[in-house]
Amino acid sequence: MPTRPPRVCNKCRRPAPSNQRCPCTPAWSGRNGYTGSGSTRRWRTIRAAKLEEQPICEANGCRALAVEVDHITPVGANGDRYDWANLQSLCHPHHQAKTSAEAAAARRPTASQG
Repeated sequence: MPTRPPRVCNKCRRPAPSNQRCPCTPAWSGRNGYTGSGSTRRWRTIRAAKLEEQPICEANGCRALAVEVDHITPVGANGDRYDWANLQSLCHPHHQAKTSAEAAAARRPTASQG
């Protein structure tokens, strides 16, 4: 049986470890990159409690109903997943804007990458 060539990372174009993310890719990027198989009972409980305590979007000046609970410091950037102080309630547009900005920043090369 012929051997398969190594998988190549789409971002850095280097061989990537099989069944693992490439070290150049942030842990929180991609499909459920930082949550593993998906939401946990603990997360769902904390999320519901946060939205009950703070039902209005916490973005400056926004008075919309919060529907998302966001990690202020992303889990992939060593933010604590379950720390109440690392959570904020956001409306969908503000959550989407914050997540898009974090993803764009992660795609920019760092000084060490050249």
